[in-house]
Amino acid sequence: MPCFRLIRECRRTTFTALFALLLILASGRHDGARASTDFIILYMNDPHAHYAPYSVQGMKGLSGGFAKAQTVFLEEQALARTEGSRVITLMAGDLLMGTPFSTVFKGELGANLMNKMAFNAMVVGNHEFDYGDANLRNNVKASMRFPLISGNIKNTKGEYVFQRSLEVDSPTSQSKVVIIGLTTPETPIISMPQNVQGLIFEDPVETAKQLAKNLRSEDFVIALTHLGVKEDMRLAEACPFIDVIIGGHSHTALFEPLVVNDVIICQAGAYAEYVGRLKVTVDNGKATKYHGKLIHLTPDVAEDENVKSIIQEFSSRMDSALKKPIGRTDVFLQGGRSLVRSDRASNLGRLVAYVMAENARAEVGLVNAGAIRSSIQEGAITRENIYTALPFPNTIVKMAMRGSDIAAILQRSLDLDEGSGGKLQSFGIEYSDSSDRKIIRKIGTREFDPQSTYSLAINDFLAAGGDGYNALQDFGKDVIDSYDLISDLFIQFILKHRVIGEELLHRVLGDPPKLSDQ
Repeated sequence: MPCFRLIRECRRTTFTALFALLLILASGRHDGARASTDFIILYMNDPHAHYAPYSVQGMKGLSGGFAKAQTVFLEEQALARTEGSRVITLMAGDLLMGTPFSTVFKGELGANLMNKMAFNAMVVGNHEFDYGDANLRNNVKASMRFPLISGNIKNTKGEYVFQRSLEVDSPTSQSKVVIIGLTTPETPIISMPQNVQGLIFEDPVETAKQLAKNLRSEDFVIALTHLGVKEDMRLAEACPFIDVIIGGHSHTALFEPLVVNDVIICQAGAYAEYVGRLKVTVDNGKATKYHGKLIHLTPDVAEDENVKSIIQEFSSRMDSALKKPIGRTDVFLQGGRSLVRSDRASNLGRLVAYVMAENARAEVGLVNAGAIRSSIQEGAITRENIYTALPFPNTIVKMAMRGSDIAAILQRSLDLDEGSGGKLQSFGIEYSDSSDRKIIRKIGTREFDPQSTYSLAINDFLAAGGDGYNALQDFGKDVIDSYDLISDLFIQFILKHRVIGEELLHRVLGDPPKLSDQ
């Protein structure tokens, strides 16, 4: 009897072991990790140096900023720990340019804040080059304790100048997370040429396909892009091996993700107003379910004290003169994106063009909408307000140009899509109402003649063919760069007049040109 009992016990033990082995094999795992994993992707894009909270129209108190974003990050990370989820934090480009923090520190503050917030990666945006390639590499990138990636930027020697991709391991997942970086190939057009001299921006789709050769079928692939939502959709159509696109550049607030060709596309507006959150369940490299949303950093979101203290430290280092009133405006000076990047006349845009023409003694002033980054509210005006509205170190360039070429330039502006930074605000041109073309009647005090030559004041960005205005570079004659900063000349205008009111605007600007579809 003891022998029979021993045999039964051996059989029972063997059966139990075999059953456990079958369960492990059926699960496809042998290392104890779960077959599926929940990832929480927290993302931001296009903060444009809006590190501190700011006023948002219609809200009492301050919204946005990195200290509020950090509060959300920490809350989400704590929640993820209780759920057993893996958190990945990503920045989709354009950390720089947009406030005096950028003008003064040129990305150093942004990098320090992102270090504190423990970002996993950032993709290179076009505005990262605004202070030159050397500043990006030696100041911004050198300050970062996380990868700055872009897979499609190389030099003339054929060397890729940034880390192209990275892997994020997860001990609870059988899938590796692979993040590839893609930067808009328009960067050489929309940046000062000398800032990207010697750099080549390859096609993002072809780059993604090239990088895909190193991927495994079980990899979970995130494209961290600075292309704009339309190009993200094109990327998704062409590259089904990508699982998620975290994008930037077009400042699109996708309150729910887009899904194109089974690729999940996300973007979180701009100016650090939102934190994006995408929770995705990954099984064998594929997203089996997901939920995405934007978290609005409203006045009731507390600021993280550690991040806030870093911002305050850098703020105290800025020249106190930035916050000293230099004048007053009784008129709301309109510099909002939706207005200046349309065919409607903005009083701020026209006033900037006037200051340019006046200082250059030119008949016409032209400024691209992308050079204007914010409105100026009624009340006291400070240098900080001016540098926020006009953050780029643009100088005035004077040139002579034939009337027919000016007409072609204005027509190009009209043909651009609403929202393009290439839309032009002008001073000194009178034209007839038309919804599809601009018929010039007068330039300065002279009747328009296509064969006559007129004087233009533009910024050095446009003079170098920026925003695709190659005609300014090709057909401009007697070109002179004043090397006078437009922002500083605008400050001088404020100091001279002290008060900006309707009467002054009408006296210097006259009636704005109008199109019939306004």
